[in-house]
Amino acid sequence: MAKDDQIPNLHFSEDEETERIKDWWKKNGISIIVGLAIGIGAVASYQGWNFYQSRQSEVASDLYQSMLRSFDGGSISSARTEADKIISKYSSTTYADGASLMLAKLDFEDGNLEEANVHLNRVMEKSSDSGLRHIARLRRATIAISSENLDVAEELLKFNEIVGFESRYHELRGDVWMMRNDDEKANREYSLALEYEATGSMMGQILERKLNNVSSIEDN
Repeated sequence: MAKDDQIPNLHFSEDEETERIKDWWKKNGISIIVGLAIGIGAVASYQGWNFYQSRQSEVASDLYQSMLRSFDGGSISSARTEADKIISKYSSTTYADGASLMLAKLDFEDGNLEEANVHLNRVMEKSSDSGLRHIARLRRATIAISSENLDVAEELLKFNEIVGFESRYHELRGDVWMMRNDDEKANREYSLALEYEATGSMMGQILERKLNNVSSIEDN
């Protein structure tokens, strides 16, 4: 604002003060009104958006629970329908990520590996949850290993930020090396994976068996 546009002080007479305020208002009044309108509108929009998001999550949550009940009850067709609906209508929620993982599981079990990978890729590329992105990546790697697409699996597992998922990454890397008959590297990866598992845990026992298998092969 220019110096002459500033609201005048008390050194002016009452008439001068009134005139200067009128002039100032003519020059600045519209921008103030617009600014207030934008500010109020922004707050209202933000509050409205929060309510909308909250409502979306609530509906998606109910539908997600219904999907899980359908799956647990053996109604696979219903589970698929509900999962598709979640992804279609509530794609911005984490429930859509969970629905994609469910569809990937169902497709994998049906032998539709290409479709399973499509659902997993969606989570890898679009999920805002890093944990879910890791899960999708690890499942894609598992599918690649089961299909003996070892180069694809190795590429998926070349990931440095694996905090919280260290054991699984090292285990699958070990599986890749095991299938390539590189027992030394497989042993190293399984050993690293075992470091992140509690003694006597189920995963720890699985890793110990894998290590024993590698050792017995090396001995032969």
